[in-house]
Amino acid sequence: MRKVSNGMSNRMDRVRRFIAEKNLGGTDFSDCDDLIENGLIDSLRFVEFVLLIAELSGRTIELDNVNIDEFRTIDAIRAAYFSGADTELVEPK
Repeated sequence: MRKVSNGMSNRMDRVRRFIAEKNLGGTDFSDCDDLIENGLIDSLRFVEFVLLIAELSGRTIELDNVNIDEFRTIDAIRAAYFSGADTELVEPK
């Protein structure tokens, strides 16, 4: 098990909370579950989800060039957008 900084942990908690809040059925999921295949992120919520990741990571994500595999799992999101993240939490506006 790897340790993450408080800032990264807080960001990943925000990502998990977004997914949980959008799934009113209370579906449990793990960091390695395919969010798209399992219907946890659908096409209607995907753009909103990408924008959240961009805000939390402080990175620009071009929607025209999105690599869907970077958003399939919490682990993939962490690797693509939050590895090496500093410890300060960036709150979405």
